[in-house]
Amino acid sequence: MTDYVDFNSQMWDKWSEGGNTWTIPVTHEEFMRGKTGDLRLLLTPQKPVPQEWYRGLGKKVLGLASGGGQQGALLSARGYEVTILDNSRRQLAAEKSVAAREGYRIDLVKGDMTQPFPFEDESFDWIINPVSNCYVEDLTNMWSESFRVLRRGGALMTGFTNPILYMFADEDLDLQARTPLTCKYSLPYNGRQREVAGKKISMDEGYQFSHTLETQLGGQMRAGFLLKALYEDTDDSCRLSKYSSLYLANLAIKP
Repeated sequence: MTDYVDFNSQMWDKWSEGGNTWTIPVTHEEFMRGKTGDLRLLLTPQKPVPQEWYRGLGKKVLGLASGGGQQGALLSARGYEVTILDNSRRQLAAEKSVAAREGYRIDLVKGDMTQPFPFEDESFDWIINPVSNCYVEDLTNMWSESFRVLRRGGALMTGFTNPILYMFADEDLDLQARTPLTCKYSLPYNGRQREVAGKKISMDEGYQFSHTLETQLGGQMRAGFLLKALYEDTDDSCRLSKYSSLYLANLAIKP
């Protein structure tokens, strides 16, 4: 069976070349606005993270699967000490390019969320993790390692996909699609099981996995986190957004 983690790493390299939304680095103008204006961080496609989630938390931040020269760059503009852990070589290259252009220091580490994080206990004040765990089959390590590397009182902010998206074929979710919105897949969706069933996984989609709320929120609580806040978001480029919110983000605290 294909090494899905390595496959997804290569997929994100390809997406970065193609200009996927989550791979477009901030411009110089956006970086400069980040120095003095409102800090607009995204965990999900459209709604920014409430500033009260990170106000007063401290300066050491881990951007978890957060490469691309976006969140890390804006945090660096505001004076945060940022480390990015990402499994895409090109996403890390984008971070390096923005840092060189704007003249700031950022720590870049290639690694994935299925393995122990290469950091000491209690290394960070908070973690920002935009939508990405849909590319991880088992979230247990992600939650336990996030808990370990946070200081006490630190925060995990993570975005994730509403599983409803995985009930439909991608082509049926396009705004221009004229096919009926018909449920095609049962939940939880598992890209590796589709491979076993004979479905070829392409670089356009990669190996993706839906997760239950028990796995997402319950998994954080089992790791030791206390849930503090949550919001919903959508994506206006998706046909299903007319009927449901499509993403969630939550704030969890290490007591």
